[in-house]
Amino acid sequence: MKFITIYEINNDPLSSTNVTVLQSFQVAIVDGDDALEDPDADGGQQIDVSGVPGFIGNSTNFQTFETYSGNVGGNPVTFTLLQFSNPQYIVVTSGQVQVGNVIAGTNNSIITAPPVDYDTLPTFVCFTAGSLIQTPTGMRRIETLHPGDPVYVGDGSVKPVRWIGRRRLSVAELKQDPHLCPIRIRKGSFGKGCPSRDLLVSPQHRIAVSSVSMELYYADPVMLAPAKGLIDGTTITQEPPDRGVEYIHILFDQHELVNVEGIWSESFFPGAVTLGALAAETKRELYDLFPKLMTTDAGYGETALPVMKPYEARLLKRDFSVPLGTGHLSQRGARVRPQQT
Repeated sequence: MKFITIYEINNDPLSSTNVTVLQSFQVAIVDGDDALEDPDADGGQQIDVSGVPGFIGNSTNFQTFETYSGNVGGNPVTFTLLQFSNPQYIVVTSGQVQVGNVIAGTNNSIITAPPVDYDTLPTFVCFTAGSLIQTPTGMRRIETLHPGDPVYVGDGSVKPVRWIGRRRLSVAELKQDPHLCPIRIRKGSFGKGCPSRDLLVSPQHRIAVSSVSMELYYADPVMLAPAKGLIDGTTITQEPPDRGVEYIHILFDQHELVNVEGIWSESFFPGAVTLGALAAETKRELYDLFPKLMTTDAGYGETALPVMKPYEARLLKRDFSVPLGTGHLSQRGARVRPQQT
């Protein structure tokens, strides 16, 4: 089951310049489609609000559905207001907030919020410490890499790492936001040696996959599938929030595929949603390296391969295999030799 976070704030942002985050609640997604909207397209409940005190009615229709923006410590935040009185509840759609934060400079005008895909809500896309990555000198633990170190990428060449970022999430933070818990891809999930050891990645982290069905449906023989769309309850599962995790971002001059634990996986892609989830000082580092990121969403270029949404991956995951070897993967539309399962 998937969850999102609802936050209680102390005032209606329509009449208040600043609002304070008072509490957070994890609510299960029970929606029949992929979007949080008002009213629900299927006419049913979207999230289970039975445990949220003072929530008016159910989640088929919300009391209101307005979009607001502001900042937390100078970092931009956007949110959708679901209930404006007794008490006030929001869902954060970009940026980060924690209980006790003040969202400052909230815009004071009524703007109906557009539907938002659950899978676009803020999260982290990265590896976990301890993962082994293929380099010209052999497999190295990802946390030992430094900017400038060479790494093998999907087209068979060697590229230098430009930037490495880290984010440590404590047990308390994961219990507050369990959707951020890592996905475990167990040894041999895609066949012998694929991966060669258990691999832990963030839920949004994308893995290169291939299948005949995928080529028929999407006309692409290889695509990137988010780890949370691969969960099958046996070989690929989401970890419980019983221990902290250190997520590590690894960035190149362009989006690349890297070999981690014997399977091909994406490097960090600084898209608009991902950038919105980073701290201000981290974004400044990236803007120094890639100034175009400040002015255009396309400042970093395309993803290395076409990307599947989680629900698309869930539909086809039974048929997935993973690409093998170095040099088989090139930018966009690569043809590869799959690993048979």
